[in-house]
Amino acid sequence: MIIDSHAHLYGPRLTPGAWINAFVDYGCAISSRPPEFVRGRVEETWFDECGDLLISDMDEAGIDKAVVIAIDFALYAGVDDEISLEKRYEIYHQAVQKYSDRLILYGGIDPRRPHSAKFVERAVNEWGLRGFKLWCTGVNPGDRACYRVYEKCAELNLPVVVHTGQEIAPASSEPTRPIYVDQPSNDFPEVTFVLAHAGMAWWEEAASLAWHHPNVYVDTAYWQSKYLQEPEDFPRKLRALFSLAGSGKVFFGSDWPALRTVTKVNHANWVEIIQALPGDETSGVDFTREEIDLFLGGAAQQALGID
Repeated sequence: MIIDSHAHLYGPRLTPGAWINAFVDYGCAISSRPPEFVRGRVEETWFDECGDLLISDMDEAGIDKAVVIAIDFALYAGVDDEISLEKRYEIYHQAVQKYSDRLILYGGIDPRRPHSAKFVERAVNEWGLRGFKLWCTGVNPGDRACYRVYEKCAELNLPVVVHTGQEIAPASSEPTRPIYVDQPSNDFPEVTFVLAHAGMAWWEEAASLAWHHPNVYVDTAYWQSKYLQEPEDFPRKLRALFSLAGSGKVFFGSDWPALRTVTKVNHANWVEIIQALPGDETSGVDFTREEIDLFLGGAAQQALGID
């Protein structure tokens, strides 16, 4: 089984304009493309509220299941943005119900919202939430505001995915350092923590935490960007991530729909690149088939209870 442990759905009713504006600015900066081009590409190739496009890409890539993560965009758009958080969950729930054999719903809420812990329980009961995502760059994961949510996740046996790695403006990157998950993982040993994006710039820090804590894992969502930057060096980085974090501690993830239109690393090509690593003598790095199978699905299946 191949499992994408980190994907999203975006669309006019799911993504506030403030976040789209921020991402367009970021896309222009890294691509030197004009804003109207970047905005058009996002709207034409990312928006997929019902999950049909995601499923099509999964079919092409041979991905069996995907964790789709609903985001609370309060940090970018304010608590009262264009659409309520409840409505976002309803839209996500409809997509997951449509493809209940393929999609698994995780979701988040800014822990600083009133009654955030009660909302997590409501999301489990009403929308089938199976994991929690902390995406809140205004407060680090070790802040006491997050603890009431961790307590609820421990009570409900929910894995907690924590965003780690650089953020785009106007958000601050500093609170996304993996080290801030160190104390929560000590205080909640019964909770499975997943460091999303494996810390990106701080990937060695993230891997070290995964090795140190039995309940901490990492996912590689958006690591396609590392391949695009240095394709020859990518196998070495992935090998180091495996070695530092430990066997079975690293999950495959895409951050879909990010980079889905970049041909070199679209869903199908990205899976092929990973599957070709064992036996690739040109990289100078050795991977076993068992390691890659564990990475592509076995580790997440076991740690996250995916069947």
